[in-house]
Formats: sequence, C-alpha cells, structure tokens
Amino acid sequence: MVTLRLVLGPSTLDRAVALDALVAVVMAGIGLQTAERGNAFYLPVLLVLSFLGFTGSVGVARFMALRDEAGTADADESQETGEEAR
Repeated sequence: MVTLRLVLGPSTLDRAVALDALVAVVMAGIGLQTAERGNAFYLPVLLVLSFLGFTGSVGVARFMALRDEAGTADADESQETGEEAR
C-alpha cells in the first residue's frame, strides 16, 4: 500500500509520507535481519538510512512550508481541480 501511495499520490506531501514509511519498513527489515543473525555488519546502514529519512522529511516539510508561505498551490492538486498554477 505504501508503494501504491508513492506512485499514485495525489499530492507531493502524500508521496513524501509514503517514501518516509517505505524507508522505515526497510529499516525494520534490516534491523530484524541483523538481530536474527547476530551480526552488527548492517548497523551503519541503519544509521545512514535513519539520517537520510530524517533529513528528507525535514527537507520536504520546509519546502512545503515555504511554498505555502509564498501562496502557491500544489501542482498536483491544481491539475485535479482544473485550476491553473500561478
């Protein structure tokens, strides 16, 4: 369902949340594999994924806040309602 939301959207924020959820699922899988095998080889990968997930979420949130501040509508939403983007 996460990949469906990532592909279909309808807005940029929906896609960003879906991507963040997908990164969390991948991290959980890697953590489970690491715990099951008792090998700490993939722990740096988890650290990098958590950092990328956090900075990606913060970056999208700041971008959306700046776009809302400027008064521009989401391009995906304006196409669905038939309005033209400014």
